[in-house]
Amino acid sequence: MHFNKPNWYEIIELSYLEDLKVLFEETQRMWKSSLDAIGEEIDQLDEEDKEEYVDHHYDNIVQLRDVLPRITNNSILINIYSFFEVQLMDFYNNVKSKFDSDVNARHLTDKFNFMNESFGREVVALDEIAHLDFVRELRNRIMHSNGVIEEKDFPELVNKIEECPQTKLSDRKELILDNDFINKTFEIVEGILRNLNSNVK
Repeated sequence: MHFNKPNWYEIIELSYLEDLKVLFEETQRMWKSSLDAIGEEIDQLDEEDKEEYVDHHYDNIVQLRDVLPRITNNSILINIYSFFEVQLMDFYNNVKSKFDSDVNARHLTDKFNFMNESFGREVVALDEIAHLDFVRELRNRIMHSNGVIEEKDFPELVNKIEECPQTKLSDRKELILDNDFINKTFEIVEGILRNLNSNVK
C-alpha cells in the first residue's frame, strides 16, 4: 500500500497563515456584530430618540465602523508580509545554494526574478510580484507613519492606492484596506509559498 508523505511545510509553516486568517475573520466579525447590535437598537427608537442616541454613541460607532477595522487590517497586513518575507528569504537562500549562485538580490522583485530565472520558468507570476511589491510599500507606510500617506511625500504610492479598488485614503490621509484586499493577499502569499516549496523540493 502506498501512502502519500505528509507535506510538513504546509502542516507546520503555513498553519501560521491559517491561524492569522481565523484571527482576521473573527475580529472583523466582532466589529460588525457590535455595529449591527447598535443598528438594531437605533431601529427600535422613534425619530427624535434616534438622533439623541446617535449623538450619545457617536464616538463608539466611529470606532466600530472605521477605526478598529482599519487598525485590524493594517496589523494583519504587517503580519502577513513579515511572515512572507522570512519564508521568502529561506527559499531564496536555498535556491542560491542549490544553484551555487553568488547573486545578491536585495529587492523583493529581484529575488522573485532570480528564482524564476533559476528554475527556467515563471514560479512567481508578474501580477503576484506587483501585488506583493505594493503590499511591501503599504507595510512600510503603516510601520513608519501609522498608515498616514501624504501625496507630496509619496505621489507614486498614492496613485497606486487610488487606482486599486480595494484601497483608499481617508480625508485624514489614513490608509484604508478593504477586507477583500487582505483576503487577496492571503491567497497570493499562500499560493506563492506552496509553489516555491514544491519547486525547491
